Amino acid sequence: MAISEMRRVAVLGHESRIGDVVTTLQRLGTVEVSADTADLSCPFNPAAGLAHVDSVMSELKYSIDIMGRHRRISKTAIESFTGYRLYLTDDEWTMYVRDGAENAHRIYAMARAVEQSLADLAAAEARILTSIEYLEPWRELRVPVEQVVPGKYVGLALGTAESRSYEAALADAAEAVEGMSWEIVTAEKDKVRLLVAYPMSAADDALRALAQAGFAKVSFEQYSGAPSDIIAQLEQDLQSIQAQRAQVERDVDILVEERPRAFALYDFFALERARLDVTNKFGGTERTFVVEGWIQQANLQGFRTAIEQLADDIVVLDRPPREDEEPPVELENNRFASAFEPVTKMMGYPKHGSLDPSPFLGPFFLIFFGLCMTDAAYGIVIAALAYWLIGQTRARGMGRQFLNLLIMSGLATVFVGAMLGGWAGDLLQRLFGWRTAILFDPMEEPTKFLILSFALGVIQIYTGIILKAYDNIRRGDWMSAIFDQVFWLVFLTSIGLALGGGYLGPSGPAIASAGQKLLLASAIGLVLTQGRHHKNPLMRIGSGLLSLYNTTGYMSDIVSYARLFGLGFTSTVLASVMNDLMLRPAGIPVIGPIIALIGLVFGHLFNILINIIGAYVHSSRLQYVEFFGKFFEAGGRRFMPFGMSTKYVDVENAKGA
Repeated sequence: MAISEMRRVAVLGHESRIGDVVTTLQRLGTVEVSADTADLSCPFNPAAGLAHVDSVMSELKYSIDIMGRHRRISKTAIESFTGYRLYLTDDEWTMYVRDGAENAHRIYAMARAVEQSLADLAAAEARILTSIEYLEPWRELRVPVEQVVPGKYVGLALGTAESRSYEAALADAAEAVEGMSWEIVTAEKDKVRLLVAYPMSAADDALRALAQAGFAKVSFEQYSGAPSDIIAQLEQDLQSIQAQRAQVERDVDILVEERPRAFALYDFFALERARLDVTNKFGGTERTFVVEGWIQQANLQGFRTAIEQLADDIVVLDRPPREDEEPPVELENNRFASAFEPVTKMMGYPKHGSLDPSPFLGPFFLIFFGLCMTDAAYGIVIAALAYWLIGQTRARGMGRQFLNLLIMSGLATVFVGAMLGGWAGDLLQRLFGWRTAILFDPMEEPTKFLILSFALGVIQIYTGIILKAYDNIRRGDWMSAIFDQVFWLVFLTSIGLALGGGYLGPSGPAIASAGQKLLLASAIGLVLTQGRHHKNPLMRIGSGLLSLYNTTGYMSDIVSYARLFGLGFTSTVLASVMNDLMLRPAGIPVIGPIIALIGLVFGHLFNILINIIGAYVHSSRLQYVEFFGKFFEAGGRRFMPFGMSTKYVDVENAKGA
């Protein structure tokens, strides 16, 4: 239960073995490859390979986007939050990635063809609809539009004019041009469409008069035939387009059938790209290579065996970290403690060589969470929900750890709730008259709840100080452990004895007196030692005196644990109020119990939802501020081994691409 011991590992061999070594590194996923050999020339230039892989991945990304645009993946409610993953067996993976580049190009060609066909059909449909919209107002015109042109003796023109003024305006135009006439094709509220005839002998005067009358000429140069006939043909063309689109939609269905293969191929080439990219961290000579990195001590022997089995001319070397090196950090805990690693990691990775707080914060986090929820029924729901989510999401890594944390937090809530009598609030008491509290009822004895919160705070703060003392002793710094931790433990304890010892029965006064003497002695010890880093005696004493002010910080830390009481009491009150409200309609015949049951279920689910967030946040906050502040050293760099990282696919027992 600690920070994993790291080893510096180097692999050397003939340059022809680079590919095999990289593949094995990726398959094992146990080495964080570093670029410390960058001063040596890389014996392998991956540029050409990267360009090819990037090109194929670009095609696959385009294909996947086209599939998603036309056929969205049906996701469960869970997948809407966690993201969609395709789960394949090794055999399925092998089948899908066979002939990788060839199949990628084939899928890309299908996607391009589908997209181009749909785009062409959409453009053609838009043109037809535009033409129909343009021609529809002229549907009643029986004259072929190509005949509406200036003739030898008579000129014809189609156009529009305003309904309110066209008659008078055209009458004036007709007076100016003898022989001009017109016919209304269609009339609307504010616009009329006209066919105008005029003598070609006065064509210029006619057109000028028409323009002055507000006549706007309309052109049909791109059309041939009567508008109704043209529209009928366009509608037939539209039907043909719909039939073509139906065929293309079938092509889309065929394309989407390739989605699993496209996902697998994308991840296949992503893994290939990662392999090519990592070779940039290789160094070597004309005939040899060397690659270095970090590995956990526990994985070293398995790694050595796997690499040396590749060829006789490959050598694996390892050594412990040097003093000037800062290895990456990976937490290594048992099943119980590992569930609390997400809490630690949210604060940051511990510094290499320091303490991993995960196993120490676990019991406190569980108790605090349970006190914040304070209801056994709520704990059952939380644990059951987290257990169900594990199966539904196939969670791994930190996701699985977080769900395990919720399961244990739920079980802790069951225990705390049973001790304090919380079963969906006071529902059992209301329904059956059962008083279920074993320790005490928070509603009846809130002071005990508050005292319990403070007591837990004192215990955790003391634990943090003790852990710091242990860490100093582990480093060989006994002086800091005694002066900075033991003295403070004695000083804080003596304050409690001096102030509260008198209440401890017949021997109370003697205990209080001993506490006062111990308080004076420990205070003197702190004054003499807390400023020991100063060479000036006056500065040393001054710093020591000033350090006593830290007492207020410890007191403030203890007061912070009142939030456990606040959240737990609030949860209890809300549950009780919910019961009171939802049980009121229970007396209504027939339907009343149903209404009450539904109200209780949803009411308590709402209470769980609003309280679980506060329980997690504030339980974590007490770890970060009050507990971690006593001993935790952040600043560690996360261990990031080179491995099988995929975007779309999870492969069972994957052996690499």
